[in-house]
Amino acid sequence: MVTDPQHRELHFANLDEAVAEAERLATGEVRTTGQHTFGQILEHLARTHDMSTGKIVGPRPPWYMRLMLTVMKSMVINDKPLRPGFNLPKDAEAFFWPADDVDVAAALTHLKESVENYKSHGALAKHPVFGKLTPEQNVQLNCRHCALHLGYVHPA
Repeated sequence: MVTDPQHRELHFANLDEAVAEAERLATGEVRTTGQHTFGQILEHLARTHDMSTGKIVGPRPPWYMRLMLTVMKSMVINDKPLRPGFNLPKDAEAFFWPADDVDVAAALTHLKESVENYKSHGALAKHPVFGKLTPEQNVQLNCRHCALHLGYVHPA
């Protein structure tokens, strides 16, 4: 597999490891590669955790995307790193990614709260995008999602 020099390859066994990496990065200067700031990345991760527990309700994916993602679920729920480049529909992009920069401390607090909520309440029985997942698959998906996005944050 060809590695992207703009992306750090990360792996998290659990959500606490992902939060620890976010906290570590927040203690110093960072640079980001890709389209989003560190604050936007943290806020995006918090929003997706909130959605997977039902704390917030995001836009419903169009029928063709739900069908495609149901078929692709086995490709997404595996041990390989998630690949960048998945384009969300415009309403989902606006919902899950803040348009403006977000204060890193505020976004980190939101991420930590969302992960604690996720750990204490668990995910919805049916994932809003991928449908029925086991608790282990859901944690794995969220860990890999964190690894994907935090991989674009580099210590300066």
